[in-house]
Amino acid sequence: MRKLIIALIILPSFFLHAQNGSIRGKVVTDENEPLNGVNIIVIGTQFGAATKKDGSFEIKNLPFGEYTLEVSMIDYSKKIINYFLDASSTSITIILTEQLIQTQQIVVSASKYEQRVQDLPVSTAVIQPDFITRNNFQTFDDMLRFVPGVQMNLEQPSIRGSSGYSKGTGARVLVAVNGIPMYTGDTGEIIWELIPTADIERVEIIKGPASSLYGSSAIGGVINIITKNSVKNPITHFRSYFGAYDKPAYDLWKWNDDLRTFYGVELTHSNSIGNLGYTFSFKKFDNMSYRKNDFSKRYLGYLKLTYDFTSENKLTYFADYLNMDRGNFLYWGDSRSYALIDTSSAGNTVKSNRLFTGLIYHHHFSQSVTAEFKSSYYYTKFDGYGKELTESIGNLFRNELVTNINLSEASVLTSGVEVSNSTINSNIFHSPRFFGTGIYSQFEYKGIPGLLATFGLRYDYMKMDSINAANAITPKIGFNYKAAQDFILRASFGTGFRAPTPSEVFTATALGGGFNITGNPDLNAETSMSVEAGCIYEPEKEYSFDLSLYMTNYNDYIEANLTNKGDIKFLNVPKARIEGLEFGSNLSLVPELLKVNLGYNFMWARNLTDNKFLKYRSRHSFNAQVRFTPYPFDIGIDFRCSSRVDEIDDLITQPPFQLVIDGAKRVPIYVTDLNLGYNLLIGNTQAKIFLNAKNIFNYNYVEFIGNIAPIRNFSASFELYF
Repeated sequence: MRKLIIALIILPSFFLHAQNGSIRGKVVTDENEPLNGVNIIVIGTQFGAATKKDGSFEIKNLPFGEYTLEVSMIDYSKKIINYFLDASSTSITIILTEQLIQTQQIVVSASKYEQRVQDLPVSTAVIQPDFITRNNFQTFDDMLRFVPGVQMNLEQPSIRGSSGYSKGTGARVLVAVNGIPMYTGDTGEIIWELIPTADIERVEIIKGPASSLYGSSAIGGVINIITKNSVKNPITHFRSYFGAYDKPAYDLWKWNDDLRTFYGVELTHSNSIGNLGYTFSFKKFDNMSYRKNDFSKRYLGYLKLTYDFTSENKLTYFADYLNMDRGNFLYWGDSRSYALIDTSSAGNTVKSNRLFTGLIYHHHFSQSVTAEFKSSYYYTKFDGYGKELTESIGNLFRNELVTNINLSEASVLTSGVEVSNSTINSNIFHSPRFFGTGIYSQFEYKGIPGLLATFGLRYDYMKMDSINAANAITPKIGFNYKAAQDFILRASFGTGFRAPTPSEVFTATALGGGFNITGNPDLNAETSMSVEAGCIYEPEKEYSFDLSLYMTNYNDYIEANLTNKGDIKFLNVPKARIEGLEFGSNLSLVPELLKVNLGYNFMWARNLTDNKFLKYRSRHSFNAQVRFTPYPFDIGIDFRCSSRVDEIDDLITQPPFQLVIDGAKRVPIYVTDLNLGYNLLIGNTQAKIFLNAKNIFNYNYVEFIGNIAPIRNFSASFELYF
């Protein structure tokens, strides 16, 4: 009967037109990369086709007339297209976009080999690159503010309260590119501008201690940036944006009559010559800022080369170079007439040059054994001009060998060894030398139906100049149990370890504004013990819910403090505890058209020594993302809020020192952003236009004392793929 109905629909069109034709075209990603294996179905008929390796397809012998096409592929948004076929019809280009934050996703960060997110014993978020571009985030860290469980204190990331604020010194969240850590050798901080956003395939965020695989800097979690695979056809990507800040909320804050603008331009090209794939990119991005002495001028160059010896064995080399000249805004003059003026540092500026380069060799010995060798070098040089001339040159070398062995169909053994060494020449860091090494192994067993068990162990040894060596053994246990087809339970226990960085131990300088930093050679390494229990409920493909309960105990927690002498000094907090609950959901209210992502985190973070809340942490945080995609439009609303920070450095804001006037003023955070995108074709060239309005209600808040966060601003960006 179905075939008879279809025939009755098609035959009249055939006799009326007496001509047949073909629907031809190509399916690509939103970065113009061809998609292989996409299904194209003519709704209401049995006609259809699948794309080839170059993304092309053809549906033949269709009578002229109007058709509705359904275009779909796993991990991409389904698309419905109306198409009129006649003698003048030409080839069409169909663009599929990846999901925003996916749960049905393959990740490599959790166990250093490919796994499904649903099989992990720890909480994980996966973010696609279009979330960065369509929101016109100027630097990578701006995006992290919208990830549940992640808090940014200015430029410093904190996952589930693992970090307070220490002016870019040290890190408890390991940020890596393709698994290679990219913290500096001197301060141990993350330079977000150095991340090659144009070459991001996805971002994997592991929440909670990951020291058992990644070592010292991963005591709070891991943010791993995976770059794209090489392409076989040439792709050139041009992106440019321009934006401006609105007027301050109060006339008293207006310190300049100029239009305060920010802009950027980026050109990226990828191609292959035989087995050699290459990508190079150049980016210039400047920001006049809404605050006085907070400008930045930046140039970024990026190169990646990939050589495929065979389909399983390949060599990848990449290099980032960043030149930056920026102001050094410390804090406001006061919250009334000088809220956007830095009177503390009197025009301090910082000039820096940084080079981050890595080499990865992947070798497939057999179906059961693979290995990767990773080597990196990070050079950093900065000069600070202010009350004192500060300078530092750091060289960090790192090597790692990791192997994955499938012992059987039910078990996998991951093992590795890494060595790092840094040398520093500085007038504020005592020019120390640093050496570290670690060896680790993790065993996964899935021989019991529905259960995946993980057991890991790592040993670290670190030595820095004259201070005592630090070493630690960090075990890990995790379980993932598929209780039902749509319900998964998980639980994990892990320990963490973090050695102090050279800047925390040896820094001795005057920052300006009355701040003096003194070193602490007696600083101890910190350790942690963490437990998590959670579940994923996914009753349908369009809906998913994730719930986690977590607790972490810290010993000798390292934190910056203002001493009774008025100096900032890093000290050990003997005991600290962070407990919390996190909930996230991904809802497809109208399949392939309207999506909503929600996230909430409650955190109870205490200094157990004095029974106070840990500094610079919010108890409650919530974010929501709504995306409406009636092709060719892309409309989004992003909202985030955090409760008022409980504790800050009171000695900085109160007599007798009172270094920051009105520094105790702080409020909850409520920020709403809007974005509108439009996809279009210019000839056969794919293009995108995005309009962004951020902090649309011009809400004034601080993430750190004396630092008003970005006020309302507007921007337009344009992307072209050819």
